Amino acid sequence: MKRIAVAMVLVAAAAAAQNAAGPAPGSRQAPVEIVGSHAVRVYTNPELHMTFAYPAELGTRDASAVAVVGRRMINGADAESDPEHAKNDTCTKVLLSVGKEGGGGPAGARVTVALFDVDVRCLPARALKNRKAMDAVLTNLAMLGTTVMGLMPIEQPMFYEIQGRRVHFCAAQGQPVAKTDVQSAESEVIGVAAMATGGHVLSWLLESNDPATFNRLLGSQVDFGTGKPERLFPAQFR
Repeated sequence: MKRIAVAMVLVAAAAAAQNAAGPAPGSRQAPVEIVGSHAVRVYTNPELHMTFAYPAELGTRDASAVAVVGRRMINGADAESDPEHAKNDTCTKVLLSVGKEGGGGPAGARVTVALFDVDVRCLPARALKNRKAMDAVLTNLAMLGTTVMGLMPIEQPMFYEIQGRRVHFCAAQGQPVAKTDVQSAESEVIGVAAMATGGHVLSWLLESNDPATFNRLLGSQVDFGTGKPERLFPAQFR
């Protein structure tokens, strides 16, 4: 697939500075709710007419903890360490950043969940007028978000719908290579889902060192005002 990250970077300077990563707006921890047999917290965004229910044990994290993933989605995996890209980090706003540290296993797994709002001014203009072009953009965001040295893609990029909105999803797993070029012994699973809705482009990051926990994250519920929440991803990985 032709990379479109360069086109994004060329217009990044036009993005508003307030979209730079910082503490996630409305980052106050939501109260615990019981949905079925699961305890969840529900992130609510009135502007997007959206709710997102995630596992209750995940605590609020500073947005800077996931900012690197936002830069990777826009600039490309090979540009993460470029100081120019770090300075012009204006294309993704972190709406939600939660997670927990752990030592492995479903009960003590390390988890990261984040939701980004991608500034549409950082996207090729044709993507806002043409569905095929937008599909290419969304696929590229999901692919770049999961492109980490040491991780291998799980299946091919795929798409599905949540309440009539087309979602593009990519996932990868393996042992990430640290900056020291030494591969750690801990495995990791990462997934990114991207969609366009109401003039916004949203992207979810799911990450864990435990496959069972990652599958649980895939079942997080999204609702755009229908009152019938749907899974963020409609299946599980084996």
